[in-house]
Amino acid sequence: MPQRLAWIKLLALVSCLGASLQPPAEEADEFHFVVLGDAQLHNPTKFNRIVDQTRRLRPAFVIQVGDLIEGYHSDLTVIQKQWQRFAQQIEPLGPISYIAVPGNHDVFNGEKKVDPRLESMFEETWGPLYFSFVYKNTLLVGLNSDSSAGANRINGEQLKWLKRTLSERQHAHTFIFMHRPPALLRDAEALHQLFVDHGVSHVFYGHHHHYHFYERDGIAYTMTNAAATSAHDEDAIGSFHHLLQVSVRGAEVDVAVIKADAILAQNAAHPQDNYDFFDLTRKLAPRSVRLEPTNQQGTYTLNITLRNTSKRDIAVFAACTSADHRWQITPKTIPTLSLKAGAQETLSLSAGYAAKRVPESTPACQLKVPFQTVHGQWLDFEHQIRTRY
Repeated sequence: MPQRLAWIKLLALVSCLGASLQPPAEEADEFHFVVLGDAQLHNPTKFNRIVDQTRRLRPAFVIQVGDLIEGYHSDLTVIQKQWQRFAQQIEPLGPISYIAVPGNHDVFNGEKKVDPRLESMFEETWGPLYFSFVYKNTLLVGLNSDSSAGANRINGEQLKWLKRTLSERQHAHTFIFMHRPPALLRDAEALHQLFVDHGVSHVFYGHHHHYHFYERDGIAYTMTNAAATSAHDEDAIGSFHHLLQVSVRGAEVDVAVIKADAILAQNAAHPQDNYDFFDLTRKLAPRSVRLEPTNQQGTYTLNITLRNTSKRDIAVFAACTSADHRWQITPKTIPTLSLKAGAQETLSLSAGYAAKRVPESTPACQLKVPFQTVHGQWLDFEHQIRTRY
């Protein structure tokens, strides 16, 4: 019997017997964290929402892979103000540790060159330009892909440090974080081989403002973008704002790509909205009504019974037409109907056509009800009614 099926049957048996159940075994090396991509103050309102959504996940920590601010300015006062603004944006993370990796926008001046002054400002604000730490069974390494020793590469003292760090520590997983895509660095092949030789399993980066993933020699390479502007808006080829949730459980690693605004607050929907909208959907009006002939050829009456079984007062807007436009509906402009909670009313209309303009369709009516949620959002409830002879 498959393990999962056996577990379900055990739960059912224990429930029937009323016995106490031992909780599942706890995994010692189990945790999750969030990786954020570029922000650059391009879309601060969206980034603010992503920060709030990240907090709801309660990760062990957050790592952002560079280009936090717009940068590209030689005036330190301007850059300082950008850092202050960014710090306010991530303040809602509260006790969740935030770890920053530098990007080119964070350390480049107005001439688009690495500026030691900006490197120092980054270090004073967020910590080392490159770093490593161990969390449970995982080694996490942050790299600076645009340093004073050379832009768009990992070289000099940083490279020596990286080789020592990777060779001295043995862990179940090794994750690398940098800003620029490693495959496009000047020393890309040597760096990839270094990762292969030392068992790196995942590399996370940003820079190009989209999402992609590929695997090479057992290493998972993932590009991410939090809220920076994309060149296009095609989701299928990665142009969507998102965050990554990385989950570690023993020897297993899973990366979930979560689109921005997919994580909702617990109070996102109120029960009264649920039931009122349900009542309108099922009971406000029938799906079809009969055209009742009158004594005059080609004319009919159309009676639509409206029932407001919800617990709120509503306004009903109605309009009727036909596919070939040969029906004349009276009144042409239907007055707005106000229905108190629990009220019922019949909407009576006349429908007809000229003798020489026999239609190939029957009228159809559309009802619209403005629906305001408990949280203040306006929705349009719509209901279509067909007619038949």
